[in-house]
Amino acid sequence: MRNTQTQTSLLTLAEAVDEGYAAYSTLRSWIAKGRLPATRCGRRILIHREDLDALCHPARSVTDITAWARAIARTAPPLSQEKAAEVARILQGVA
Repeated sequence: MRNTQTQTSLLTLAEAVDEGYAAYSTLRSWIAKGRLPATRCGRRILIHREDLDALCHPARSVTDITAWARAIARTAPPLSQEKAAEVARILQGVA
């Protein structure tokens, strides 16, 4: 994922955010829930890069597009006929 030989093992929350691991609030939440170990050094919170890497995993691929679309549709607000037609055009590649 990242070249750890040239980078330090400990990161501040801001550095972890800058490297794209997660949002600041997400990192704080993971620490509070015990999902991400952290060490306080004065006023700074430090995280081991290896712990962050362990939380990262490939995004799940969608193998059943019909099931995925139905799941999205169940949570979507009701659409007018006009908006439903617009969505259909977009999905068909017309719009």
